[in-house]
Amino acid sequence: MSEDGEVTAADDRDAARRKRVRRSVVGGGVAGAVGTVPVAIAATEYWPWWLNLALCLFIGGGGAFAGAVTAGRERGKAEVRRDSLAPGEREVGRYRVKLVPEGAQPPEPFKVDDYTSYSLTTTTHRLQLWEFDYVPQWSHPWRDLRLTLDGHVVVITGPQGPVGRFVLGRNDGATELILAANRLRARAPGHSPVPGSHEP
Repeated sequence: MSEDGEVTAADDRDAARRKRVRRSVVGGGVAGAVGTVPVAIAATEYWPWWLNLALCLFIGGGGAFAGAVTAGRERGKAEVRRDSLAPGEREVGRYRVKLVPEGAQPPEPFKVDDYTSYSLTTTTHRLQLWEFDYVPQWSHPWRDLRLTLDGHVVVITGPQGPVGRFVLGRNDGATELILAANRLRARAPGHSPVPGSHEP
């Protein structure tokens, strides 16, 4: 493909991305504004219609703005993740994780409402670590990785040595992640069995 063709294709992707984000912003704004309708209906019993109208316009405007901002932010994150995928690659699963520094005592598996900014994402081609769901930390193809359990800690090893140690939430299941990783590695492009692993 010529350089002009590549630039045109990139421009088309950018335009499509902006259009999807705009659509999300509008949809979020409408949803936020519509959320004030029950308030408007219930409030007519308590004060004059003109005060009710003014209040509903104020609350509706705030709801529309908040909905638009939230939807735009979430769509932006989704677009970053989407752009990280290669042609034919798709996201399979996402696991909230806490990092365990080498030599540190691992924390207990965390609960659903515990805070963590990190997540591991499995795709058909690789494993990715993200922060805040849109800041990529690293990405490794399945053929280079081996996942094992050390107690309740998932240990990820690559060709150069340890890649990271992670604790997953109770609902995510470290065993589930390792089984999924073994299946995905067996199907990934350029697959070669990792020594010492037992793949189905």
